[in-house]
Amino acid sequence: MVTEKYSSENVKEIIDGVIEEINIGKSKIFHIADTMRDELEIKKKELKAVKSGLSKVIDEVDYLEKIDKAMRNKLVEESKKLSQVDSDLFKDIYEEALDIRVRYITKQNEEKELILKRDILERTLKNYSLSIEEAQGAVNQINIALGYLEGNVLDIIKDQDEKSQMITGIKILENQELERQRIAREIHDGPAQYIANVLMRVDFCKVVVKKDLEKGINELDDLKSNIRMALKEVRGIIYDLRPLHLEELGLMEAIKDMINIISAEANIKIDINVDESNYEVEKIMQIAIYRIIQEILNNIKKHSKAKYVYLRINYIKDYIYIYLQDDGIGFDVQETLINTKQKGNRYGLIGIFERVEQLRGKIEVKSSNGEGTIYKIKLPINRKVIKND
Repeated sequence: MVTEKYSSENVKEIIDGVIEEINIGKSKIFHIADTMRDELEIKKKELKAVKSGLSKVIDEVDYLEKIDKAMRNKLVEESKKLSQVDSDLFKDIYEEALDIRVRYITKQNEEKELILKRDILERTLKNYSLSIEEAQGAVNQINIALGYLEGNVLDIIKDQDEKSQMITGIKILENQELERQRIAREIHDGPAQYIANVLMRVDFCKVVVKKDLEKGINELDDLKSNIRMALKEVRGIIYDLRPLHLEELGLMEAIKDMINIISAEANIKIDINVDESNYEVEKIMQIAIYRIIQEILNNIKKHSKAKYVYLRINYIKDYIYIYLQDDGIGFDVQETLINTKQKGNRYGLIGIFERVEQLRGKIEVKSSNGEGTIYKIKLPINRKVIKND
């Protein structure tokens, strides 16, 4: 009992020291961030002044370029009749042309310097903004850590499972709400628009039919087309919610079916190499794998401009490996992740990363502008071999 008390006191003493050091570090981060914010404002003013000055210099360069060209043409004309003109007059013209030339070259150099200064300032502002955001993120993480450390550590350890379940529950609710928002947006942007259009045109058809039967019939044909499109999009949304082929055909066949649809819609050639081993993956994991591949292929369809995609899926021990490569335009992975996080967008690339992390898997995305994209995903699975009779 004495040993337990002694250990608890030692732990508290150590934690108090850690908290003090963390608070010192937090204060330093605050100070650095505040200093950078001040510098950011100064640099913004500098950039504004540089852009204003550059605009004036560009106008002056354009003006001097015209004058310089005119003076050179004038010198050529005067030189042709040199014997007929006053040499002092020619000398004055030459000196004036030379002066214009010097001013023109000087302004050109000034323009180049201002452009360089502007570019440096814009890069500096971008770096400052990113650093301030990272500092703010670090402070938020520190505050979370302090919240745990400043509480009763023993209670935290005791309640760890309960808190973990609560966080998981919150995450599930959050994802459900995001999914509802996505479905609502898809319905609003798709079938709802078609149906609203149909309702408006029904009234129009009533009037047209009374005046011109043939024209009214044509309008009804157009209405039928709109209704078909609405029905097609509704079916697509329902299919995305719960792909029936996944239950009827199994994971690999459902993925092949999805690939055929996306390939036809986007005119992309998609080659697939799948492990045909008789392994049964639990249903919830099948849906997760299907969604991850679906999200990647939808990203490729929307953004990559790819013409060819290669997909390989295979099992090794207790893991499923997904390798996917496209020949599209590529993108800056880190910059895209930062931008989507700033916009609060939980779909696309961020959504793929989050799905993989929630499943305790690993993901690596390699891409650069003009070089296509490679996705490597490793997911742990509980599986069993299906024995054929």
